[in-house]
Amino acid sequence: MDYLSVLNEKLGAEEAEAKIKEKTEGFHGLLTKEAAAKLIASEMGLIERDFTKVSELVEGMGSVDIKTKIVDIGPLRSFPSGAVLRVLVVSDGSGEASVNFWGDDGKKAGRMHLGDTLEVKKGYVKMGKLNIGYKSTYSVVEKAEAVPVSEIKEGGRFMCTGKVDSIKGRIGNSFVFSVEGVPVSVVNYPSKGNHLQVGDSVLLEGVEFNGGEIVVEGRARMLLKKNRENIFRGKLEGIEWDGNRAVLVADGEKFFAEKHTLIKFLKLKEIKEDIDLHMIVKMKVPGISGKDVLILFKKGKEGKEIEQAELR
Repeated sequence: MDYLSVLNEKLGAEEAEAKIKEKTEGFHGLLTKEAAAKLIASEMGLIERDFTKVSELVEGMGSVDIKTKIVDIGPLRSFPSGAVLRVLVVSDGSGEASVNFWGDDGKKAGRMHLGDTLEVKKGYVKMGKLNIGYKSTYSVVEKAEAVPVSEIKEGGRFMCTGKVDSIKGRIGNSFVFSVEGVPVSVVNYPSKGNHLQVGDSVLLEGVEFNGGEIVVEGRARMLLKKNRENIFRGKLEGIEWDGNRAVLVADGEKFFAEKHTLIKFLKLKEIKEDIDLHMIVKMKVPGISGKDVLILFKKGKEGKEIEQAELR
């Protein structure tokens, strides 16, 4: 399509030329005249919005639409300001780009999977990355499919799922276990296997299958679903006290927490002895009641004792 002709017809040659000049100067000369005309026509609603190729992304671009595959999902990072960020890397064949997901969007992005097709509308490019802003929308328009471990084949990258049936443990710089008889090596990050137990279900994303072994390395991910009786998932109702111990109440069940466990659960810095922890809890509870909670516990003499707990 001749985007310059579209603008000339709508605005007149003189006004179209002025807008194109303004747009190219705004991008420090990095846009071609044709690319500038396309952006202006799209912003004015004169043409149907088209997806921008990753290779065409330029610093300062706004209202960007892309359709890409997710190739990497970074961890959720927290900042002293309280902001949280997750960075995804996407590719459309023309190149790769990093996409910033802030706040709740970052938490939602963690539920996406490698190989999913991500569609972003009205993103903007800043500091070399595509950002999701308050005007932006995004969605997974095509989900990557996981296959059972029994159906995997040599070569390529894939996503598979199955149950852990044996664990060898740390060997060199890898953690080795097997899923339904197939050996799995988690390379360079052996700590990822610390909480793994026989019977757990795993989802392996972006992994390779070579020489009869599944290899988890680089951008590949291992997601774990605990199939154990001492894992509780429910909604937090409140926090009570039993002497000096806090009691988390969730779905009518009670779980006892020592001081250090409670401080970690509430994401507090270590507090001094003269600070009233009861008062801090009283202030915190209204903001977290009703949220989903995951609790890892052990059975003690007086009830269920929390080993680890976190809000989801």
